[in-house]
Amino acid sequence: MARFGVASKALRGPFKKLIAKLELTLRKPAIKKLGRVGRRVDGHFRSKDEATALRAAQDEAARLRAAGMKPPTAVSAAVDRNTGQVVAVGRSKHSTPVPADLLAKLPDPPIETRWAVTNCGEVDVASQAAELGARALLVLSSGFADHGDEGREQEARLLEIVRSAGLRMVGPNSLGVLNTDDEVRLNATFARAQVPAGGLAICSQSGAIGVALLGHAAARGLGVSTFVSLGNRADVSTNDLLEFWEEDERTVAVLLYVETFGNPDHFIRIARRVSRRKPILAVKGRHGEGPSAPAESHTAAALGGDAVIDTLLRHAGILRFRGGEELFNCARFFESQPLPRGRRVGIVTNSTGVATLALDACATRGLVVDDRPVVLGIHADPAGYASAVGELLATASVDAVMAYFVDLVGGDPDAVLAAVSQAARGQRIPVVASVVDADGHLPPGAPDQVPNYLFPDGCAGVLARAVERRTWLSRPLGLLPRYAGLDPEAARTLVAARLDGEGEGWLSIAEAEALLASHGVPFVPSRRCPAVDDAVRASGELDGPVVLKADFAAPAHAGDVDAVLLGIEGEAAIRAGWQEIERRVLAAGRAWSGLIVQPLAAPGADVLVGSVTDADLGPVMAVGLGGRSAGLASDVAFRPVPVTDVDARELIDASPSVAASLRGFRGSPALDSEALHELILRFAALLHAVPEIVEADLNPVRAMTRGCTVLDLRLRVARRRPAERVKTW
Repeated sequence: MARFGVASKALRGPFKKLIAKLELTLRKPAIKKLGRVGRRVDGHFRSKDEATALRAAQDEAARLRAAGMKPPTAVSAAVDRNTGQVVAVGRSKHSTPVPADLLAKLPDPPIETRWAVTNCGEVDVASQAAELGARALLVLSSGFADHGDEGREQEARLLEIVRSAGLRMVGPNSLGVLNTDDEVRLNATFARAQVPAGGLAICSQSGAIGVALLGHAAARGLGVSTFVSLGNRADVSTNDLLEFWEEDERTVAVLLYVETFGNPDHFIRIARRVSRRKPILAVKGRHGEGPSAPAESHTAAALGGDAVIDTLLRHAGILRFRGGEELFNCARFFESQPLPRGRRVGIVTNSTGVATLALDACATRGLVVDDRPVVLGIHADPAGYASAVGELLATASVDAVMAYFVDLVGGDPDAVLAAVSQAARGQRIPVVASVVDADGHLPPGAPDQVPNYLFPDGCAGVLARAVERRTWLSRPLGLLPRYAGLDPEAARTLVAARLDGEGEGWLSIAEAEALLASHGVPFVPSRRCPAVDDAVRASGELDGPVVLKADFAAPAHAGDVDAVLLGIEGEAAIRAGWQEIERRVLAAGRAWSGLIVQPLAAPGADVLVGSVTDADLGPVMAVGLGGRSAGLASDVAFRPVPVTDVDARELIDASPSVAASLRGFRGSPALDSEALHELILRFAALLHAVPEIVEADLNPVRAMTRGCTVLDLRLRVARRRPAERVKTW
């Protein structure tokens, strides 16, 4: 538990620039805790001045005891490893303030102090850090927003001090930061693992899991560039770190543990940009919770489960993992290997049985083995492996190579792995290996050797994820639509008037249709008829057969109780239809309030197009089967609200039933997929313009051979809630 400051060069610019400067230009600090037993955060004392500082703290503690005062239990400081100078002494949580004269007994602090670390629960430590010249604050303490209303108020005061002083803060409730840069060598964590320098950046929203990830990286010899335990994320967020690592030349891959996204829109947008430069590997906690409010619409009812989170992360280019073994296997791969150009794999092995396992592992993961595996035999030596791997790499028929070796007759696994690695060095085709000792262990290997895994499926697994990343990178960016008839100001005015009048809730049919009209979303107009004569009159004004359906208040649908009749024409039929629908509604225990009359639409496929704003996932859009089949979770596809034409097509293609209906099947004609794309993008533009639309069902949307149109709709609006935490990007 320590408070620290270190010397650095001047820092300027916004947070992204500030952190980049901070992490790359700090001198080499050691963080020490000076107190009752001289416990330390990082190693042993390294200089005479450090020992002097400890003695000064101990002498002051003895003086306070002699005077009948309780001495501080967490007097702490940071020491510049180059000069031995000690800086930044503050107040401990459960003790008297540290007397000012103690500072005078410490060596002179550096002129510029840029970091301060505290385990003190009192918020004025931020002011003390600022007075000492700190520009960044790491707060290890708990007891803030994680401890009820009082803690949240204390965290707000701390953040106010941090902002007013121009600081940036990691925490509270953090377990530290680490940087392996030779110009920094900063370890302000409680992790005992000693990780080598490398290209993997690690960020965790859970301190314990973050320290565990750091330990696993060390155990596997993975090189780490930086590590940050975010804690409560009161200031510095996952998004901030992603933007930093995007520009950090030392970082080649990012590993995240996330539980919530904070601001999902911003997270996905930033992650999509960063993912185009560097792979992001993520473990997502708290999955499958679904919407925070009870589901009232078909769209909200279908939302939930890991599949939704999978699609959102995949949309952002993030590779999601559920197991630690595969996670670190892939981290090792992405840290050292190029991406494959495609799915074709070449196999070299000394065992026919292992070749069979490798073929099975490739087949189940979508990898293609065009040629037979190269089986060298049980007496294969390193030279044979080097030659076979080199020949495969020289051909144009493979996009990746897997090399397998089982020590069957007293071979030399270390030499085989070295030979495979030498053959792969400098190639643009990735090579992975499973080279195993006779006792079933992996040889130690060297950091610059190819990734080596215990089982054949480990090789196939990392190559499949690498192909997944290559496919995502090859995805066209798409074009922003430019449609006429979009009037976001009119839509915002309509919603503002509703919120100021009746308030939050489900819109009437007239209000919902007016919103769709503001963005040119086609719909079949509805006429409310509280009396049978109104229905007769309305049907007479329409040319041709009509649809009669019960007039239910949103979000209920008439189709839920089969209170819909199609193709009704003529006064007698209208009156009979009225009586029949009224009978069905009353039999279902629903209140009767009349009919909705609409013109009959052309035949086609019924599609659900919906949206819902989830507390964790943010606004998402759904496409699936419509009508009475709407909301079947196995068919409904979710994505972030589309922005480009490619986004809209991917959303449609993600629902197999909808995609098949548009193509035409079992003799049915192909439907107008372009019209559905445009309807989705126009509706998406409305959602972007009016985020107060928090839940919507366009169900059904009738896709026809020419055009598409909304037959029924439900929209709910709510005031925008303030962010739970301060936005820091």
